Amino acid sequence: MHPSEVPSETEREARDRAALWACVAPAGVLLVVTFAYATLRYVVFGPWSVGHIPLFVLNKAVSWSALWLIALAYALGPLARLAPKRFGQHLWLRRYIGIMGFALACLHVVISIFIFNYHYYRLFFRQAFELTALAEFAMAMGALGWFLLLAPLAASLPGAQAALSARYWRWLQRLGTLAMLFGALHVAYGVPGWLTPEKWYGGLPPITLWSALGVAIVLGLRGLVWLRGKKLGG
Repeated sequence: MHPSEVPSETEREARDRAALWACVAPAGVLLVVTFAYATLRYVVFGPWSVGHIPLFVLNKAVSWSALWLIALAYALGPLARLAPKRFGQHLWLRRYIGIMGFALACLHVVISIFIFNYHYYRLFFRQAFELTALAEFAMAMGALGWFLLLAPLAASLPGAQAALSARYWRWLQRLGTLAMLFGALHVAYGVPGWLTPEKWYGGLPPITLWSALGVAIVLGLRGLVWLRGKKLGG
């Protein structure tokens, strides 16, 4: 690199400030909204006490935010193709939003380990120490989804795209779409609750339903892009 092309300290600070904003702002706003919703649903209208906010309620917000951030990262590409003037300039955010989604997914795993028992997740257990088949399926999908997220995370590291061939870089990124789908299957344990709106606390839909909806929107956008390509291709 020519000496004149080396970024100045001011330019590096501006770059780092933009990266920090891209990480913190979307995740922060989403966490505030989901945490408020979870508190309203489970504490204000639900049976949980204020003492369960630090872990149980927070974990609901963290898991929801994680899946939606990952979904948003994968939605920006289709949105940029469907409306390039509006969303094309925001494509650079995908890396940072996806990284924050993975970070929150890790936090969700850690918190869940602390509180994963019959008292907190009675729906998961046939009896005190035996998971239901649906719970085992949900846990397996969550574990696979988290593991597959390591692929796009590695592809998002500085210099990774330049070091990899375009074909394999895209392949690693597509594994993230599969991970997102596994994330939606992970919340499948909540499906029985989706079908009984009369039991929703305060009439508020379950967080598992909202989480799956985010993935469904992304898949719908990708389907629109595919149909548009087929139509243009004749």
